[in-house]
Amino acid sequence: MISYLARRLGFLLLSFVLAMLAIFVLLRLLPGDPANALLSIDATPEQIEAAQDQVGSNLPIWQQLLVWLGEVMRLDLGESFISGTEVLPEIVQRLGVTIPLTLIAFTLSLLVASFVGYFAATQAHTRLGVLLSGLSQVGIAVPVFWIGILLVWILALQLRLFPSGSFPRDGWADPAGALRSLTLPVLTIVAVMSASLTRYVRSATLDVLDSDYLRFARALGAGRGEAFVAHGLRNASVPVISILGIELASTLLGAVVVESVFTLPGLGSMLTKGIEQHDYPSIQGVLLVTTFFVLIIGFLADVAQRLVDPRLRTTLSGADA
Repeated sequence: MISYLARRLGFLLLSFVLAMLAIFVLLRLLPGDPANALLSIDATPEQIEAAQDQVGSNLPIWQQLLVWLGEVMRLDLGESFISGTEVLPEIVQRLGVTIPLTLIAFTLSLLVASFVGYFAATQAHTRLGVLLSGLSQVGIAVPVFWIGILLVWILALQLRLFPSGSFPRDGWADPAGALRSLTLPVLTIVAVMSASLTRYVRSATLDVLDSDYLRFARALGAGRGEAFVAHGLRNASVPVISILGIELASTLLGAVVVESVFTLPGLGSMLTKGIEQHDYPSIQGVLLVTTFFVLIIGFLADVAQRLVDPRLRTTLSGADA
């Protein structure tokens, strides 16, 4: 167990370092100088030189990289070129919107997908089962931003049940207002994410329902639901757990997109604003934090899958890893 976790943590660290390098290099390959964010159109050569010196873009790229890596190691993500505020505290503040939105949406998606996926599997050969399967395919195909716009038009503009966007000025000090502001974004993500998860739950459930050991349990007198919970739930959850890590990461990235639709003050609006203003520290900071969370999610999902699946116990002990 310890040996496996040590190797997996080493791989996690290596992946994060490679991601840092990729973020830095790819941003520097974009046309334009980061110093342009501080300059007007009619800037003089002296002003251009001063701006380049301020942001460090006049240094060789390898030296810029070393400076940035050193700052990251000190948990310093720099200061915004535009506002002059420190990037890390602003990211931490905005995570107060992005993280609750992600976790609430993912939890509801998992609950909906578990119920609908199991029901669709048990009714796989009926018209209702085929209809549910078809609806899940449609939910996957529809763009998330289009669903958000549709929900705004129906529930906010027509029925006036929820606000169409923004977030309370007091944040979570006003929990009722915060939850109302997150309702439509959450429903938007759930509509897409639950459709995707439903397919995996349905497929895993079908495999278990058709298994010999479940038929044997039912032959001994157990009901279908009782036999599934007692003997099939763990086996059905193994393939789903591996997908949950991907889906949770997708929910986080989807939340960043949805925040732009609903003008929420989360990481999405910070990233969009940073791209518009060529604010490299803000862009790098948001990409770095989201990449970190995605890697952590993948790590936890991998460990959870091995804890649940008895066939991977030898891997946990390091014998066959």
